[in-house]
Amino acid sequence: MKSQPNKQKPVFDRETIAKFKKDHQLNLCLECGKCSALCPMVDLYGGYDYGRTSRAIVERILFEPDKIGDEAFWFCLTCEECTFYCPSGVLFQSFMTALRNDMLQQGHCCYAVMCPDCGEYLMPKNELEYLVKRGNRKEIEALLSTCPRCKKKKYMDTLRRMAP
Repeated sequence: MKSQPNKQKPVFDRETIAKFKKDHQLNLCLECGKCSALCPMVDLYGGYDYGRTSRAIVERILFEPDKIGDEAFWFCLTCEECTFYCPSGVLFQSFMTALRNDMLQQGHCCYAVMCPDCGEYLMPKNELEYLVKRGNRKEIEALLSTCPRCKKKKYMDTLRRMAP
């Protein structure tokens, strides 16, 4: 999904928010805290920041939809731990994916890494920064800086050049 950069915060109307609530069962949250307790973000990014947790993100979409779009929405790893262990059935991982897709469609990509070849979304910037800090910088950047479709195309182009 190629998007043009936009410095404005994304805007979500009532219908879009109602669709998020229904499709991802956001109103079912019991506020038990399992999602926050199990989230690997603390291990990766260090320190607990309630504003980045799945519960805080759900609260913001439900109660402060005009404050959507800051960096807190890009820390989730979309690993599905919160979704798997949620006793209420809140589908947080699919919600975050859908929310980010909507933000990207509005051009809100300042916290996203985009494929340099085709412009498709790859991952949050802070996730790539963490991986680069922890691993072999050149290997990680080479592995993660291009989307799978473009990697395959480059591979096929290389094979064609090598063919007799």
